[in-house]
Amino acid sequence: MNTWKLIDGDIGFDENGELQLVSDEEELKQAIESILSIRLGEFFLDETVGLNRDNLLTKQFDEDLAHADIVAAVMQEDRVDEVSEVTFTLDKSNRILSVDLTIVSINGQTVTLEGVNVGAG
Repeated sequence: MNTWKLIDGDIGFDENGELQLVSDEEELKQAIESILSIRLGEFFLDETVGLNRDNLLTKQFDEDLAHADIVAAVMQEDRVDEVSEVTFTLDKSNRILSVDLTIVSINGQTVTLEGVNVGAG
């Protein structure tokens, strides 16, 4: 599947003004990052899409609860069979919580996403 390349939420163009496309693994990564960037209930056309951030944006961060929320969001992507690893990185000084993910797609391919911003710490 081919789709537009998104760069910071905008459609990407190359130096010649040509539309950039992504496919295969890069498209899957982009789809997962998009799901994680949407707050659960925020998308009015489908309020079941997105990430519940309640356990991410709390003073008493519980990694187990946050892990479950990340897995639930990623599993919304039909091409994901399993989330095999979730690692959180908290930058307290900049109040940024990011996550590294390893997933297995339905075709058995292992896909790694690194440094996906999932909210303030």
